[in-house]
Amino acid sequence: MEKTIILSALLFSTVAFSQIGINTVNPQGAFHIDGGKDNPSTGVPSAVQQANDIIITPSGNIGIGTTTPSKKVELIKTTSGAVKITDGTQANNKIFVSNANGTGTWQNTSPAVVVESNAGALLPVGTTATYLGASATVTIPGYYVISPRFIGDKNPIGCSSLVAYNLSTSSTVPTNLVYPVDAHFPGGTGVFDFMYSSSIAYLNAGTYYMLVRRGSGCTSYNSRNNIGQNGFTLVLLK
Repeated sequence: MEKTIILSALLFSTVAFSQIGINTVNPQGAFHIDGGKDNPSTGVPSAVQQANDIIITPSGNIGIGTTTPSKKVELIKTTSGAVKITDGTQANNKIFVSNANGTGTWQNTSPAVVVESNAGALLPVGTTATYLGASATVTIPGYYVISPRFIGDKNPIGCSSLVAYNLSTSSTVPTNLVYPVDAHFPGGTGVFDFMYSSSIAYLNAGTYYMLVRRGSGCTSYNSRNNIGQNGFTLVLLK
């Protein structure tokens, strides 16, 4: 008889209030656990009091450390290391990655993909696109940071008002150019011009050749033959 009365009282309480509180007479949601038994009997618990609470709201949101979760799962903790997922594959420096279905797994971080061209040669640079020997092969399609390095020695002083480059999939004829318009740089007022910059473009898999051209007015204009002054670097963006 006593068991029947207690069960009936519990059922009546659940139906009447549609809330269940554990360690609290003042539940803030459909199901509320006050882990620290420190919530007030009326009103809203303070942020400190909520820190040890778990709640399920009528809309089905779950809050840990908060009684007012705005997402399906919301966790509030004032120190780092709030979440721990241990499935046997975790390890130092791994990252948690989702697949297309939203299932997460621990994955190794991949090193940066950096592609360095070979060094170009000492060659004359013309007023039309000229391949000077610097090329690099891309195996992973994607967006890359493209950083050219070029110095051209010219004569007479101040000749050529510009120097420009583009990347082509052909070394002889501009083909599948990376930029719709060549990247232009102003010519120097002395005896050399230079290009040192970075830009972003999408590259398909394949070999890319750096084509360079200059402005008019020079009796001689030659490239240099080292990687720091005649080449380029490609860095894949993650």
